[in-house]
Amino acid sequence: MNQYVKSNPKGLKNIKHIVTLMLENRSFDSLLGWLYDEKSPPNNQNFGGLNSQLWNPLNNIDSDGVPFVEKVGVEKNGVKEDKYGEKISYPANYALPSPDPGEGFRDTNYQLYGYYDVAQAYPPEALNQGFVNNYQNAMLYGAYSFGDQPTNPRDIMRCYTPEQTNVLSTLAQQFSVSDQYYCSVPSQTLPNRSFVHAATSGGNVNNSPNPFCDGRTIYDQIEEEIKKGRSELSWGIFGNNPMPTSGSKRKKDAQGKFGKDYFSLTRLCMTSLHGPEFDKNFHSLDHFFALSTSGELPSYSFLEPNFGGPNQNDQHPPQDIRHAEKLIAEVYNAIKNSPAFESTLLIVTYDEHGGCYDHVSPPKGAKNPDASNPAGQDGFLFNRFGVRVPCVLISPYVKKGLIARADGYTPYDHTSIIRTVQNCFDLTGTLTERDKAAPDLSGVLEDSPRKNDFPDITAPDCALASDPNHINDLHRECARMTELLSGIPSTEEEHPLRFTQNIFDRVFIKRSLNSK
Repeated sequence: MNQYVKSNPKGLKNIKHIVTLMLENRSFDSLLGWLYDEKSPPNNQNFGGLNSQLWNPLNNIDSDGVPFVEKVGVEKNGVKEDKYGEKISYPANYALPSPDPGEGFRDTNYQLYGYYDVAQAYPPEALNQGFVNNYQNAMLYGAYSFGDQPTNPRDIMRCYTPEQTNVLSTLAQQFSVSDQYYCSVPSQTLPNRSFVHAATSGGNVNNSPNPFCDGRTIYDQIEEEIKKGRSELSWGIFGNNPMPTSGSKRKKDAQGKFGKDYFSLTRLCMTSLHGPEFDKNFHSLDHFFALSTSGELPSYSFLEPNFGGPNQNDQHPPQDIRHAEKLIAEVYNAIKNSPAFESTLLIVTYDEHGGCYDHVSPPKGAKNPDASNPAGQDGFLFNRFGVRVPCVLISPYVKKGLIARADGYTPYDHTSIIRTVQNCFDLTGTLTERDKAAPDLSGVLEDSPRKNDFPDITAPDCALASDPNHINDLHRECARMTELLSGIPSTEEEHPLRFTQNIFDRVFIKRSLNSK
C-alpha cells in the first residue's frame, strides 16, 4: 500500500455526521510514539514513531561544579535502563509530565530550535533538541512561580506505552492514525482551537494578551447554508463543564429531560458565536449521548472535555491521562452503538502539544490565513506548522490499521477538519487561505464499509483523582475572558475556572432568557 493516502470525495459522500473530540496538550510521541514499537503496522506502511536512539541534551553540572551536556534518552514510561543497558521495570506514572511544561510560542521555539527567538521569514530546520532544557527552565521560572514544585526535567522524555493508552492506541490500531498531523500554530491552546473553528487565530500566537478570535467559523458557514434552505444541515457543540445553575428553563433533550447548563470554551473565545441565536446549538455531552442513541446526530458535532475541577478529563498535564481515556471510550461506544454509526466519522485529536516531547520537525510552508496582514503577534508569519499531535480517525469506512498521511506537499493540520466538513456537506467557499490549502481527511475512507469488525472498548479504572484546585494557564485565560465580557472582576480566593462557570451563566444564558 502507498505510504500516503489520496483524497477520496466518493468515500466522503457516505458520511452524514462528523464528530470531533478535541482534547488538551499532548504531542504525538507522548501518547502514541511507541504504538508500533514491537511490531510493524499492517498494510505495508511505515510508522513515524519512537526508537531508543532518540535523545535530548540537558545542561548539567558535575560534582566538581564543571558544566557538561548530558544525553537524556527517550524512555517508555514504566521501563528504565540501568547503566549496563538492562531494563528495569518500575510503576508507570499516569500523570506525567508534572508540573505543566512551557507551551507558549517562545517556549515552543526553544523546544524545536534551542532558541527563544527564531527567524520569521526563513526559519532554520528544527532539530527538536530543546525539550529537556526548556522543561528545566519552565519549572524554575514558570511552574514554580505558579506554586508547582520542580521535578525531574528528564521526565519530558518518558512517553506512554500502548498498554497505558489502551483506548486511544486500540482505536489507532483498529481504525486509522495519522503520524503526520500537526497543530496549526507552534504555541498554545486558544490560537490552535481558533484554527480548528475558524482556520485563523486572528493573528494571535499566545493565549494572551488577546484570547478572543473574531474570525468567521465553520459553524457560521453551516448556518449560512441553512439560511439558504438546506434544512438537512445542523451543528452542535457539546460538553459537560458544569455550572452551578439548573437548566430548568432550557430546552429538553432528546430523552425529554432538561440538561444541566455548562460553559463552552468554544463559545467563550469565538466572538461570532456570542449571539443568543446560537443558544440552541450548545448542549451537554449527555445530550450528545442521547442523540447518539436515537441516531439523530447533527451534521457536525464538536465535543469538549472537562477542562478542570474534580471531573477534569481533558488530559492536560499533570492530570491522570486515564480520565480522558474513559471519555474517549464513552464517546466511541456511544457512536459505535448508534444507528448512525455507519454514516459517522469520529475524529479524536488534541489542540496542541503542550510542551510534551516529539521528535518530528514540524513542516514549513504553511499558508498564512490572511496574506494581506501577514505578521501576527511576536511578528509570527504563520508560515510553519506546530508540533505533531495525535489524530485518530474512526469509521466503518476506515481500513483497519491505516497510517494516514496526506498525499501532497501540505500536511494535515486542524484546518483539515474544517476542509473535511466543507467538502462532506458541499459548503460554499472556504474561511481563509489556510483551510483553502488544507487537504481533507477523506483519503482514509474506503468506498465500502467494514462489517462487524469493530473493537469493544473498555474504559480504564484506577485513575488518580483530579485535583479540583489545580490551576493552569487556560483556567486563568477563561477567567480573564469572562471578566472582559461581563465586567465582573474575579477574586484571588476563587478558582478561575469556577469563576468562569459562575459568570458564564450570566453572560450567555440569563442574557438570552431575559431577551425573550
